[in-house]
Amino acid sequence: MHDFDIRIMFQIIGALLYITNFLLLQTHRIHATKPASLLLVISACSILLTAAIIGHDWGLILLEGTWLFLVTTTFAIRQRSARRQAVLEREAEASAVMPVRSAPVVEPVHAPVARELELAGAAA
Repeated sequence: MHDFDIRIMFQIIGALLYITNFLLLQTHRIHATKPASLLLVISACSILLTAAIIGHDWGLILLEGTWLFLVTTTFAIRQRSARRQAVLEREAEASAVMPVRSAPVVEPVHAPVARELELAGAAA
């Protein structure tokens, strides 16, 4: 009888996370680029990478390490984009709420009237 191997447990948990993500994607409950899906894949990659490192499986280390890097990069880019979009929405909302102050309307004054006003101001 084999002793309990932690690697087998890691492999089963990682595979179940990948399968869960796949099923959720196929049933259209999540989208591939949404944080929920990316976090499932990151978790599965991390767990399978740990199992590969424990077992010195160099091919799987390379595969899971590369996959983890790509998915983590995608997650970071999506998060940064979402934060930027939220800031832009807040700025647009703030500018829509605050009234824009316009300069006072000054009607043109004809030259003779302006001269009379100037002289009237000097006399006072």
